[in-house]
Amino acid sequence: MEVLPKRFAKYGLTLHPEKTRLVEFGRFAEERAKRRGKKPATFDFLGFTGFSFLASYVWSHAIDNVDPDIPSQNPNDPNFTGAQEKGNAIYDQRNRFVLSGFYTAPWKFRGGGVATLGSGLPYNFTTGTTNGGDTGATTDRPVVDGVVVGRNAGRGRAIYSFDPFIERPFALGSDRVQLDLRAEAFNVFNHANFVGYGGTWGNGAASGTGFGLPLAGITNQLPARSLQFSAKVTF
Repeated sequence: MEVLPKRFAKYGLTLHPEKTRLVEFGRFAEERAKRRGKKPATFDFLGFTGFSFLASYVWSHAIDNVDPDIPSQNPNDPNFTGAQEKGNAIYDQRNRFVLSGFYTAPWKFRGGGVATLGSGLPYNFTTGTTNGGDTGATTDRPVVDGVVVGRNAGRGRAIYSFDPFIERPFALGSDRVQLDLRAEAFNVFNHANFVGYGGTWGNGAASGTGFGLPLAGITNQLPARSLQFSAKVTF
């Protein structure tokens, strides 16, 4: 706090001595506040009358040595399923940011939405053949630069979606009976959020055709844009 006023002063700006404070945030802010016997610090946006916002960010790293029974997830060698198979979980999403909020406008209209941005999900590298001779399995991982590629080493494209809404209540005869009309969209920009990718590298020094490209089919991507309309009567 001693440095900020000096930096602001260079541009002819000042900080209010009573309304200015430092707010600790991040992954461990709440935990540190609890150890000190205090509640996590909060703050309000000034000048945003009618607005309400909620933001959250999560960093995570999911690691396992086996994933659900989905294509390309058998072990590289069925005789070694421990540390050799330790790697990124198929649902490992490192970064996820969610911003939600709404604005109460004149004439009782309210609009808002939820914006979600996240890292891409992993996918496995495979040779596409049973190099180890284990019948029925096609999940042997390729050797690249003299080393067997780790499980789920690939990383897909970023995932994001924006889901807006608008709603308005209407009185039906009296204040006790109310009709709420609401229209909303999911993934309104119709962004293709892929979760399935071609992981067949082959046995060569370079990857095969189609490697790393999104796979076709509705099971390989999250839902496309959809619209929803609702009417609710409360009394």
